[in-house]
Amino acid sequence: MIKECVKEGFNLANKNLHLVFIQIIVSLINLVSLFIFIGLPLIAAILYLGFDLTQAKDMMPSLMTDPIEFITKYIWVVVLIGTSFLFHLIFRSVISLYTLGGTLGVLKDSAVNIQYKFSLSSFYKEAKINFSPLLWLLSLVFLAIIIFFIGFIITGGILSALVSVITEPESTLEIFLSSFSLMTIIVFSIVIGVAGLVFGVYSIVVLVTDGKSVMDSISGTFDFLKRTPGAVLFYLILIVGFITVNAVFYGIQILVSVIPFIIPLVYIMNAFFQGYLAIALWSSLIVYYVKNTNHPVYSTGYEI
Repeated sequence: MIKECVKEGFNLANKNLHLVFIQIIVSLINLVSLFIFIGLPLIAAILYLGFDLTQAKDMMPSLMTDPIEFITKYIWVVVLIGTSFLFHLIFRSVISLYTLGGTLGVLKDSAVNIQYKFSLSSFYKEAKINFSPLLWLLSLVFLAIIIFFIGFIITGGILSALVSVITEPESTLEIFLSSFSLMTIIVFSIVIGVAGLVFGVYSIVVLVTDGKSVMDSISGTFDFLKRTPGAVLFYLILIVGFITVNAVFYGIQILVSVIPFIIPLVYIMNAFFQGYLAIALWSSLIVYYVKNTNHPVYSTGYEI
């Protein structure tokens, strides 16, 4: 089942290579926005403070020894850069989420309907439909993860206080209980983080594939993961494969980057490669979900 779903996921990605070029365009837009939102204000600040920057040798020691004084002196620069970064982050998040909604909508349509043909109009339509639900869904998932982590931090503080009360300072028992508590918190934090990531990814797939409300999608994700525990293993295998392939590619990229004129080509190839892998990963997840839920359209429309 795993091998079959991965194979069909790559076939689905190959069928929708147009999405890779959209990903590249979005990457370029994000790069330009980085220059506009952060680069230009930074250049303006440097030009305005030119007379101070000539004394950079004197400024760096003061920045290291008394950063508060430096921030106070150049507070408007700090506010400007911080605000610019915030606007860039918001812009990048919006355009990335919009692109994700369109991409997953196209992959879903292509997966459940063999007659589907890609078009920009269908991409924009799916992006518009999925943007708001995805925004609310991801907000709820991130909020839940943050609440869990805050709970663990509070629990860790309580455990540390109890250990210090019931044991003698620097005793063997105190060291053991402190180490055990710390390791327990770390392990549970990792488990919660991975569980939140898996749940968030599958909830996105469920939301887009089933086209239900946010709360119904969350409930459906719980039911799906409970009925299909192999979905967690499938996702982890995809992530390990994704990381492994990326490591190999980056190794090759480092080797060829020593040739100056090939660097722009390497950047384009990297953008294409990353976009293709991401689409193949999402395609595999959609195929896996559709197959394991006996999606009503799947049995009549989807064959690869």
